[in-house]
Amino acid sequence: MLPSRVIKVYRALLAGLVLLLVSCSADETAWSPQPQPWEDLTIRVETRPVQPRLGMNEFLLIANHQQRGFINNLLVEVRTTESDWKQAMPDGALGVFRRALPVADLQHDQLFVRLTRDGRHGEMTFPLSVSGQ
Repeated sequence: MLPSRVIKVYRALLAGLVLLLVSCSADETAWSPQPQPWEDLTIRVETRPVQPRLGMNEFLLIANHQQRGFINNLLVEVRTTESDWKQAMPDGALGVFRRALPVADLQHDQLFVRLTRDGRHGEMTFPLSVSGQ
């Protein structure tokens, strides 16, 4: 059995480690534009890193089906103000699509999304600036 003094030292070290980890964590809030509806889907966008930055950013488009279930017939294309249309790649069959695109101006660039399903098309725009949300 450990002496009580050693236990107190371990507790103090553990408390110090927890405080260090909390103080070093990023205080970066995630960019989160309002989700937009299209047909029976709701389209939500996230980025990696969590705040868009100048240069390449990975965009995740999450298509939520209102009746739940797989989304297997959706084509998602995306572009920013600085790029051409590119197909976003499905990440499994759960309605998550990914694509890395360049961002040149955080105040004025936008993410353009083109959706195609069963011959029907829809488009939506998401501002990249925090003030444009």
